[in-house]
Amino acid sequence: MAIGMKFHHLADPKPPSPNFKILVPSRLSAAGGQFKLVFYVPESYYTDTDEEYRYPVVVNFHGGGFTLGTGTDDARWASAVLKNVDAIFVSVEYRLAPEFPFSIGVEDGTDALLYLAAHAEELRIDPHRMALSGFSAGGNFAFTVPLMLRDLQNDAGRRSLHDTANTHPLHNYKSSSNLSLPRPTLTRTSSAATSTQSILKLSDLEPTALEVDQKIPDLTLRAIVSFYPPTDFRSTRAEKRSTNPVPEKNLPPFLTNLFDESYMPGCNIDFSDPYLSPAAATDADLAAAYPEDIVLYTCEYDMLNVEGTAFGTRLSSKPIEKTLHGGLIRAVPHAFDKKPNPLHFPEAANKCYNEACAQLKRVFGGRVSIEERTQLDEVEVVDRFDEEEAAAGRRIAKGKERQREEDTDGLLKGPDIYDPNFKKYLDVPKR
Repeated sequence: MAIGMKFHHLADPKPPSPNFKILVPSRLSAAGGQFKLVFYVPESYYTDTDEEYRYPVVVNFHGGGFTLGTGTDDARWASAVLKNVDAIFVSVEYRLAPEFPFSIGVEDGTDALLYLAAHAEELRIDPHRMALSGFSAGGNFAFTVPLMLRDLQNDAGRRSLHDTANTHPLHNYKSSSNLSLPRPTLTRTSSAATSTQSILKLSDLEPTALEVDQKIPDLTLRAIVSFYPPTDFRSTRAEKRSTNPVPEKNLPPFLTNLFDESYMPGCNIDFSDPYLSPAAATDADLAAAYPEDIVLYTCEYDMLNVEGTAFGTRLSSKPIEKTLHGGLIRAVPHAFDKKPNPLHFPEAANKCYNEACAQLKRVFGGRVSIEERTQLDEVEVVDRFDEEEAAAGRRIAKGKERQREEDTDGLLKGPDIYDPNFKKYLDVPKR
């Protein structure tokens, strides 16, 4: 996978490198320990003189079957967010199975949200303009983290914060940050502009009520963006595989078995736990935990498509009634946007990212058109959740079909060419 991602990142335009990383402590996992947050920030983060401005933030979870991957795998998605949304992008480098099986990844993702909200002032983050995103296994986290967060906020008793200073005496929170970013009033030097390590050293972040009193910080999730996620582990892999109309496009069994046996070892896993299978959560819990806007993309040639679209349909229907965007992308396999092609980034993937960014921009307070929200229809067929976006997609598809018909019949007027023999301009059909 690492080799494939290196090739994936070679295609132009090349994705950015992280600006800085923060090492944060685990407060939810019984395993203790720490994990990294990988930051990509807009250019204005360094140059904007308005110190009062707070950026929206997209907190992302990479894919890899809960077992593989790194915080930089989704750098192309990060680039799209920086360019189109002008938001801070934070990739959670959650700890991987089998060393860290279920539910440590979900706990790390929830810890990441709490940490970012608690330190929002220093990091120039608006804690009330937060969104989650994720791919594959990370798409599962985008749906399970809000459920764990809500349980914490309601003191449901399923998880509780612990004082890392007391639980892990060698890991005091005052030294838990290796933050490297400039003060808002400072600008980068030319040598630092391309650095993926330190830019300017900053003193460790000050302790907040999260660290001192284990108090849950106030935050608001505005959207969830999930790409081809697993949503229901109550069905077997064999059942999932049988739903793919093109079985040869499925991930090989040895790989999915590796993922499952690593993340869910032994016989003590409750597959109906909502922290594992969000589709197993009650309607009331889903309605309360999730934001109004959800962007969900599934792939037709993917064993996870049926459960993903069923989950999306349920979320958009009564009694939950969330606003669902995105949809089923026809004739593409799982992880269609992560092809290890060093020469070309798929146009469909680029359009898909731009669509999702348009939705994020809208929920964060920007203005976007219906055309910006349905760009994928220009290159792929998409079955939409949202009727307005579906209608726009049909208009685009109809226009494409008309274009093909005109091109085939030679009826589309092409460039005028002057013919000196006839002393007039001739219309040359477009080929």
